[in-house]
Amino acid sequence: MSLHPDFAAQQEDVFARLRMGIKNLPTQQRQICTYILENHQQLSFYTVEELANASKTSPATVVRTVKRIGYDSYKDLLEDLQKVLMSSNNAVWWEIEQMWTQEGEAGDGEPVLSWAARDDIEGIKSTLTPQLMDSFDKAVDLMDKARNIGIFGMRSSKYVAGFLHFMLNQLFSNVHTLACSGEDTLYDELLNYGKDDLIIAVSLGGPHFVIRTHDIIAYAKENNIPTILITNDMGNQAIDNATISLCVGRTRYHYSIVPPLILAESLVVELGLRKKHAAQRKLHRLEKLLDENGITLP
Repeated sequence: MSLHPDFAAQQEDVFARLRMGIKNLPTQQRQICTYILENHQQLSFYTVEELANASKTSPATVVRTVKRIGYDSYKDLLEDLQKVLMSSNNAVWWEIEQMWTQEGEAGDGEPVLSWAARDDIEGIKSTLTPQLMDSFDKAVDLMDKARNIGIFGMRSSKYVAGFLHFMLNQLFSNVHTLACSGEDTLYDELLNYGKDDLIIAVSLGGPHFVIRTHDIIAYAKENNIPTILITNDMGNQAIDNATISLCVGRTRYHYSIVPPLILAESLVVELGLRKKHAAQRKLHRLEKLLDENGITLP
């Protein structure tokens, strides 16, 4: 397969090619790339004509776009999209209602607690890719060096962000939640961050990602603030602006935040090991303070 020169460096990642297309191609071709990126889970069996109708373009424009992003044929693009689906087994939260209406259950009569737990285990297993393992170490390096760490997430991502903040704050004093007083103060807080700080943004549940999270990552890039993006979809367009992206696996039969929570736990454990003495000092002080004020049992 011969690649268009602009996309040769991105040959390993269909999503990177599509994101580059959104940045560099003419309007209608950008429109097609955007549609594919936002609907890739449903798109892997579309014909050229069906994609043209869905993206409000023409079959000829679809064919030109496919070649511009480095594929010899539309079939080659579909094959890459199908490989992504087969390897990730992604299920998104708005498919839950559809699952409930289908005949039978995800576990074929197996109790929900049993198949949901098994589904989570498979989601965790699919998280452990070589790419994530490599990016994980680089992410912890950034956390280790950061003067201040700001953490942000909205909707379901907020609970992963909140857990990560709570656990890190038990160990270190330079960890903060962004926009904890409301979105209207977000940019006031961002003004306090610079090149020696770090922003961790959690953005789950695509393709309908929270716009504000994308805005924060873009702002950080423009202002040379290092960022870590935690997501569960390589189609997340914020990946292009993040310093490091950590993409976890997704469950097949139900929407779950277990894989990103496992990742958050692992970040806390690894950073705690690297800064063990500082973490121990704060833990001992916190334990004493909670005991003295009757918050916890002695």
